[in-house]
Amino acid sequence: MSNQEPQERTDPVDELDERMTDESAEPGMSYTIEYDDTDRAAAGADDTAAADPEAIAAADADDAGTGDEEAEAVANTAAAALDETLHAGAGTTSTDKPNDADGTDDVDDVDDSVFRAYPMFSMRDVTVADAKTGEHIWNDLSMRCEAGTSYGVLVDAHNTRQHDTLVALMAGFAHPAEGSVMTKSTPLHDLTPLELRGHRIGVLLQQFALRGDLSAAANLEYAMDASNRNYLKPIAVLAQELLTRVGFAPRGDNNATQAERSRALVRTLGAVDRARVMVARAIATDPDIVLADEPTATLDEIDAATILDLLRAQVHGESKQRTVIVVTTDPHVAGAMDETIDLTH
Repeated sequence: MSNQEPQERTDPVDELDERMTDESAEPGMSYTIEYDDTDRAAAGADDTAAADPEAIAAADADDAGTGDEEAEAVANTAAAALDETLHAGAGTTSTDKPNDADGTDDVDDVDDSVFRAYPMFSMRDVTVADAKTGEHIWNDLSMRCEAGTSYGVLVDAHNTRQHDTLVALMAGFAHPAEGSVMTKSTPLHDLTPLELRGHRIGVLLQQFALRGDLSAAANLEYAMDASNRNYLKPIAVLAQELLTRVGFAPRGDNNATQAERSRALVRTLGAVDRARVMVARAIATDPDIVLADEPTATLDEIDAATILDLLRAQVHGESKQRTVIVVTTDPHVAGAMDETIDLTH
């Protein structure tokens, strides 16, 4: 019988506590417990002088088994919760709309949210004051206009200053003292006049909308050439197509008749033909927004209805959905558009 005294068994937990409170450890050092046989074997080898290797290995095996069981239980619980959440989400998707495996629906949702956040045209808390008197012409004015929709903006017939200021703000000729006027996410004052009225907005003003010393076709060619845009067809050909599209030269006319009519000086045309040319010129640069100021002021009731129908039709361009805005003092004109924005109150 051996007289050797039995070696004292070292508790792995106490040993770990001792290691973690070791003053030789670097400040701020963190410890990670890895349930790995290789690491534990290496740790046991370092302490062979203080403890029985077989006893430590047995204790470590028991401890590791308990830790593995606890870790597995936690992992299973988390996996079950995640699986339940995913199944709940999948159920909602199948109820509301078909699930798109390639994620296209998610992209569409993002695009829709961006579209709603940045309308084609908007005014946000716009304030404009008279430069001399300081009197507010517009105060905290806000509106939003979406693509694919026409808007009639009704203004006070007795306040021409408000009317003119509003058109100047919307066309980018003037800028507010406070607030912002924007197309999509871009403030109008960040755009050059060429970018704004040569690319983004087509404007129909009561005055200076056309050059009377030019023909109908030449007015369109002048606008297209000045925009510096690149066109897939010669601008002379596009001008004739635009005039046909707005009803200036009926499709039944032969080419000679159409060319002859398009060469007539604008000042010799009747009111409704001038209005048609104005619409054609406004869309000649393929803008996102068409802004018209009292487009029916010189027309009779029948011709006015024709031009309003023509303007409303411009929301559906050949390659895009546009925003059409008509500023007017006539409630009937404003009501002819898809939506009315009443600024008279």
